[in-house]
Amino acid sequence: MADERPLTHAPSNRLSGMPESEIQYWREMHIREPYFEEGRHFEDYSPAYEIGWTGYHDYGGEFDTAECVMATDWTVRKGVSSLSWEQARAASRAAWQRAHNAREFTTDGSATPEDVIGALNELLENARDGELGFREAAEHTKTPALSALFGRRAQDCREAAAELQEQIERLGGQVEQGGSVGGTAHRVWIQLRGLFGGASDETMLTECERGEDAALERYRKALKQNLPPEIHAMVQRQFEDAQRNHDMIKSLRDRAPTVELESAP
Repeated sequence: MADERPLTHAPSNRLSGMPESEIQYWREMHIREPYFEEGRHFEDYSPAYEIGWTGYHDYGGEFDTAECVMATDWTVRKGVSSLSWEQARAASRAAWQRAHNAREFTTDGSATPEDVIGALNELLENARDGELGFREAAEHTKTPALSALFGRRAQDCREAAAELQEQIERLGGQVEQGGSVGGTAHRVWIQLRGLFGGASDETMLTECERGEDAALERYRKALKQNLPPEIHAMVQRQFEDAQRNHDMIKSLRDRAPTVELESAP
């Protein structure tokens, strides 16, 4: 199969190692990614997506373990892309993660309508908590770049909530208005709101990462519930968006002691 070719043998000028569905996905989604830079084009990122997707199938394991090989290949396979490997790395990791998720989270569509609605309502609560938490983080940080990042993440959560609510209503379910204060994500964000006033940017990033960790656990739970294929695909897309934002927040938190946060994306 194409995905089983040695990584270094793939052509440098086209996405030959990826399914057409993945190519189309990234063509539509790349401009919404947290690493996307204004003025860039799909052709700048496309070789990175191929390296990440085929790299997962060739090597498996962890991205960080295989990165040294892929970084070396980048100079040969980047084609017309003007990105350095450091700039392309996040896109490659995103494609690697999608390949992993496609193998890790499968569905036979056997969940009952009641179970589907219940899972979507849990994710809806998750998205609402996230929107509120990130909006408060955006208001409390004194760093403009972080305020913009948190604001974008709050908007992501708002859009996810609207999408989830639409699906619940389409299925004839009752949209839960309050949410459970016993939920892990809810408890985390409640704790965060008590810390935001006067918290340092590093502390804020650390606590926002904890909030995202709790959110990702809910998505993983939902993706194991055999949701209908079209809903499974939507939930997986939201999960992957949250994963990449989590990774960006973690990266900024790791760099915070030595890097000026004003330079954050």
